[in-house]
Amino acid sequence: MTDIARTLKSKFSEKNRYKNFGHCLRKLDIEGFRGIDNLSFEIEFPITAITGLNGAGKSTIGQVSICGYKKPQTSVQYKRLYIKDFFPISPADPKPISDSAKIIYTYETDDYRKPQEVTITRASSAWSGYKRQPERYCFYVGFTVYIPKVERRDLSIYGGINIKITEKRELDNDVVTKMARIIGHKYDSVNFQGVSHRGKELEIGIASRLGNSYSENNMGFGEGRILYTVDLLETSPEQSLFVLEEPETSLHESAQHEFAKYLLDVCNRRHHQIVLSTHSSVIIEALPPEARKLLLRDENGVEIRNRISSCQVRSVLSDGYVRQLDVCVEDIFAKVLLTEVIRIKNKALLKAIAVHDIGDKDAVREAVKVLLRTGKKAIAIRDADIGQKKEEHLYSFPGCLPPEKEVFTNDSVKKLIKEKYGIDFDWLIEKEEVKNHHKYASCIAKEAETDESVIRTVAIEKYILEVNSEFDQLISDIEVEINA
Repeated sequence: MTDIARTLKSKFSEKNRYKNFGHCLRKLDIEGFRGIDNLSFEIEFPITAITGLNGAGKSTIGQVSICGYKKPQTSVQYKRLYIKDFFPISPADPKPISDSAKIIYTYETDDYRKPQEVTITRASSAWSGYKRQPERYCFYVGFTVYIPKVERRDLSIYGGINIKITEKRELDNDVVTKMARIIGHKYDSVNFQGVSHRGKELEIGIASRLGNSYSENNMGFGEGRILYTVDLLETSPEQSLFVLEEPETSLHESAQHEFAKYLLDVCNRRHHQIVLSTHSSVIIEALPPEARKLLLRDENGVEIRNRISSCQVRSVLSDGYVRQLDVCVEDIFAKVLLTEVIRIKNKALLKAIAVHDIGDKDAVREAVKVLLRTGKKAIAIRDADIGQKKEEHLYSFPGCLPPEKEVFTNDSVKKLIKEKYGIDFDWLIEKEEVKNHHKYASCIAKEAETDESVIRTVAIEKYILEVNSEFDQLISDIEVEINA
């Protein structure tokens, strides 16, 4: 986890949360909205990234969140949003909300042991409870909030030859630099130019780079939306709530990564709370585990999986493009070991499986549950000391120790390391007081003046040659799972 993510995690701890983020949302309990019933949505980090297949309920959670605060008394032009703004009832949608629908908002207070709960319920055709909500500025950045100017019906305000130029608003150089880092090219300047036409007054973004100046009329959607979103995040009152709908739209992958890093930065500086929906595994991977939520919907309703990995996201969202079997292992060492065993024993299997290094034994087990629930074939292969439960699709490597210990304590492997690098493994581990078997390869690599990946590969190849037949049952189990 990056330093800024660790800082935010500390700021968002229960005891520090109110001091830094005020009356932010702690939890949402949702009942009766677009098929979401009895869903408890807990927030563990200032940024909450919700992912899942289309129709899982991501937008519903974001829209419910943005309705959680009343208008600040000091505001003049700001307009708050209500549930009716997102869940209209009509002949086409007679029942988007059940008769017993309600939302329980849980907010932080100055005493973390006594959070504030506000219930919004539907009485007849009206909603009650809004008056008890705390005040906060809330901004919903959906797909229609920023529309390319050339696609707007009110194009005359931007493209008319008779528009009048009014006041210009310059952006700070630091903000311009942040935009440039996301998009991936340097700007000379960025400003918002006021324009007026037939009584309408609005702003249009204007950027200068490489000696040329161009307005939003000639910007791509991704660049224009970043310009709009970053400006809003920087100029809105601190401790605002933002709901962002798929901010990765029209952004290349490196821009998605940089945007996620920017969100961490702006939340750290300005203490906003952000709820975003996304289909981007790049954004998910750039955020810490506490920020990640996966929504799963089936005939039994909607379920949340917390702290999911980007590998899980890719597997779930790439339905129809993943391989025949997803195999989840704990770490990169296990991944290389399994891959090389299959390469030697049955190379054709490599075309049929996708191996994912997920995390510890619990994360691996959870990943398999998620994949199975979404209709995919998935198994876990965990360390030998954990054991296996084939009925739950949980297998293990042969032996009785974690893979690193099985490999590096093998006599033939130790002999090879001695001959090839002049290193006595047992003495090196004792001398360096290496207690964590995950550090074996890096310790040897440092002593041998080579890369860890080289040591890992050399040792694994030798180990497989020595214990080849011990993997027969595991390979057979994988084949059975593929053909099941």
